[in-house]
Amino acid sequence: MQLLNIPSPGAQIEFLEFQQPALESGTYEVEVKQTLTGVSASNPEETIDEEFPQHLTFEVTGERFGPLSPTDIAAVFPPPDSVGEHANVLPHITLRRSTLPWERFPGQEGKDENLSWLVLLLLRASDFGEGEKEPEPKSITVRDLLATRPETAYFPELLKEHGQQDDDLVTVIDVPRRILEPLLPSAAELAWLAHARQRLTQNDAVESEAEATVLCRRLPAPGGKSTVHLVSVERRYKADGTFDFTFGSQEGSQEGSQEAGPTDLIRLVSLARWTFHCVDPAQSFSALLEKLDREPGVLRAPVTDEMTTEAAAWIEQGHVPVVHRMRQGNRTVSFYRGPLLPGPNPDTVSLEDVQCADQLLRYHPDSGLLDVSYAAAWELGRLLTLDNTRVALELFNWKRQTAHQEHTLRQRSVRRLPRGRQRAEVSSAKPQAVAAWFQGLTRLVGLPFSYLVPEERLLPAESLRFFWLDPVWVDCLTDGALSVGRVTEADMVHDRRLRARMALRQGGPAVTGFLIRSSVVSGWPDLLVEGYPERVDDAGFIPDRGDTLKLLRFDRLADDVLICLFEGEIKTLDVHQKPEAMHFGLDARDDPADPYSKNLRTRDGTGEEELLIERVPWSDERKGILDIPALAAQMKEKLGWDSFTAAQFALQMIEGVQKVRFLSEG
Repeated sequence: MQLLNIPSPGAQIEFLEFQQPALESGTYEVEVKQTLTGVSASNPEETIDEEFPQHLTFEVTGERFGPLSPTDIAAVFPPPDSVGEHANVLPHITLRRSTLPWERFPGQEGKDENLSWLVLLLLRASDFGEGEKEPEPKSITVRDLLATRPETAYFPELLKEHGQQDDDLVTVIDVPRRILEPLLPSAAELAWLAHARQRLTQNDAVESEAEATVLCRRLPAPGGKSTVHLVSVERRYKADGTFDFTFGSQEGSQEGSQEAGPTDLIRLVSLARWTFHCVDPAQSFSALLEKLDREPGVLRAPVTDEMTTEAAAWIEQGHVPVVHRMRQGNRTVSFYRGPLLPGPNPDTVSLEDVQCADQLLRYHPDSGLLDVSYAAAWELGRLLTLDNTRVALELFNWKRQTAHQEHTLRQRSVRRLPRGRQRAEVSSAKPQAVAAWFQGLTRLVGLPFSYLVPEERLLPAESLRFFWLDPVWVDCLTDGALSVGRVTEADMVHDRRLRARMALRQGGPAVTGFLIRSSVVSGWPDLLVEGYPERVDDAGFIPDRGDTLKLLRFDRLADDVLICLFEGEIKTLDVHQKPEAMHFGLDARDDPADPYSKNLRTRDGTGEEELLIERVPWSDERKGILDIPALAAQMKEKLGWDSFTAAQFALQMIEGVQKVRFLSEG
């Protein structure tokens, strides 16, 4: 057994060529013989040996006909029903039981113990001609499966094992031989297409249970649908390593041998199945993200030549003109700016004596227009809180309780009660629902999208916009929420003290973030983001995890809109897929006309520029079927290693997740 370690942060991955079970599935016989030596009763000088034999039979029952349960499958890639850039991917399935691929034999003589009896079969829609249908999975009983005859489909003569019932259901597919034959790997290829792996700690201790992975030797259909089946090839390979397409050829058959013709159906047991689609290269993960790199890069409307200098200045600050209906019924145009700004906000606003939103309207004599941004924020905070009945009631009751405690404290202070007792009696923790509500408001949770992005030109389709969170706008929002129940001057004074106790003022580090409106958000729901406080110009350099900015909010506002908030100024943004999306395949091509290639890795998992297979070998390039033994031989020769097994092959075939990096302009 060959082992291969790949370093990873805080641990390492150990690849195993195979992992044999303690016992293969099947029937076992145990013969136990005990011999007792004694003295003859009639002649004490004579010794007698008496044997007591015992014959035992037991069964080792492993998986055979399936189907596998979801708990048996750790992962599949590409994900089921996904739409993505999978044209260079070799689909794989990871099984939680690490011995499963080696618990049975693909050969008829049962001597190929290191070969997998499980094969991934990828079917493209283009495999079938006009009028032909893709094989539909169907459920039949074990009785019907074992009774399959050539007039229906070809299936080997297998015997029912102990524990299998005639009425157990099995999922099968029937595929014409002419389609199936080029897709099936040879016995020699089976050794390369399955391996096991497990995680180890830095001290080489086992961190998790080992898992087995089975690879497919075929690439998916570019721009189309692909269906993958995990099929059983138990005892279906002949001694020469080729798949057996005959019926009745195995030892003990009571019928004559009959070979399937090109159009005859071959029956396969399907233990698992999933489908996925490949997108056009122009709609791939990286291609869509690269299209987002355009001007302007911050959240503001574009400035046009027709704008006056004064209007352009307002637009560059993130303002947009909006229709403003006055309280007396008049209509005018005012400027509005949401909480997401194209840059830091130097403004300050006093909220000490604000009792209504109109007090936060700002008039600009140069333009003759009102700025309604902070008034809208204050009124929005008030209306949202009133709309949440539970929060509004708990906030009102809490404010009344704390006001009563303060009044009692002032009365008792006249009587000069001990200060310690005074402090204890005024302590009143805010209700959990109120605390969660205000924390959400500071992160803009639950705000109508039109208040965040008041005009589509700020965030057009397929765009990325960076922003700074306006602390003044958020202050006005939370003060409006806190104003519920504020009527008298005493209420105003009390609310000022509560704001200080609740730490609602936006002090501390700046909050920045970005908005993405793109089909990449809906097409890749598991994408991840990382922000860094420094510019990282080297695309290949990955900063240490400790250097990342704290992610305050990661939320989808619509199917194709994503908002993220970070604590601190973001200068570098990485957008990538989940690490679990690590897969096996060939190097992605820059141009569809280029040949597929493969960059190789050294034993420690690092890549080398000179270790490149410029053109991978094919069994059938038109159908996307790789020549696995030839590819493995080229890898071994290029690397110069003495031995090369499925463990090393798996290491070389790993493809990392795609990552796109955006840099700030500053």
